[in-house]
Amino acid sequence: MINYNVDKEFFFKYGYCVIKDFFNLEEIENYTTLIEKLHAKKDTKCVIGLHNYKECWNIIANKNILDSLKNLLGLEVRYLYGAVTRKEDKNEFPYAWHRDNVCRLFGIGPDWNEKEDYNVVRVGIYLSSQDIVKSGLNIIPFSHKKKYTFSNLLRLLHYKTKNSNNLFIKMIRRSLEQFIGINIKTNPGDCVLFLANLMHSGIPPMRARHSIFLTYGIENIHAENYVNYWIKHRHLDNGENNEPINNVEDLKQFLKFNNIYYPIPKKE
Repeated sequence: MINYNVDKEFFFKYGYCVIKDFFNLEEIENYTTLIEKLHAKKDTKCVIGLHNYKECWNIIANKNILDSLKNLLGLEVRYLYGAVTRKEDKNEFPYAWHRDNVCRLFGIGPDWNEKEDYNVVRVGIYLSSQDIVKSGLNIIPFSHKKKYTFSNLLRLLHYKTKNSNNLFIKMIRRSLEQFIGINIKTNPGDCVLFLANLMHSGIPPMRARHSIFLTYGIENIHAENYVNYWIKHRHLDNGENNEPINNVEDLKQFLKFNNIYYPIPKKE
């Protein structure tokens, strides 16, 4: 029996938690097949806005996900529209630590207002085998609370030397990667919950990797900022605007029925 009551104290202290074997074999197979179909249609490595695909709605409203989040955040959990699937190939990307929140520079902007707890949560669903793919997430603990940690200073050095072609510096950068963050190695069906303002990076996969990322929170200024950013401001890597929400009324009714609806902003 899986315990969906995650350790709340650990989560907010370190910024993340891991639930092993969160999804059963049927769910793993269904989600993997779904990712393959979506990516075949879009011919892209990242499909953004899963709420635009009705076949994905059961993932967004997955009862076990919502129960785990309610344990962390309380009963009024809301879906915040930041939802993507990823299908990545072998060694497709280098380590690139980043945050998923709106105000990504530590201490700058309303995300870092200490008068209100930050509780926008990302849910990572991993569907590939660690034995084959070496899949998972690398995180920097405490980076949602502290600007100057030893890991963050190493990350800054790593970032500043990213364009160097010097072989010695490249060797140093590879060595730094072992000390900057903690590798969370995942297997099919594992789930990683982490705060959106926590520094993290995907572990470069050894083979094709399938994963899904969803975003939830409660109704407060952080959720408002996140939803407005995701829907009205966010741009894709190629510079194009994010996909608009279609089937708005149907989606609204579905989210309301599952008690996870957050108002869609009409303007920036």
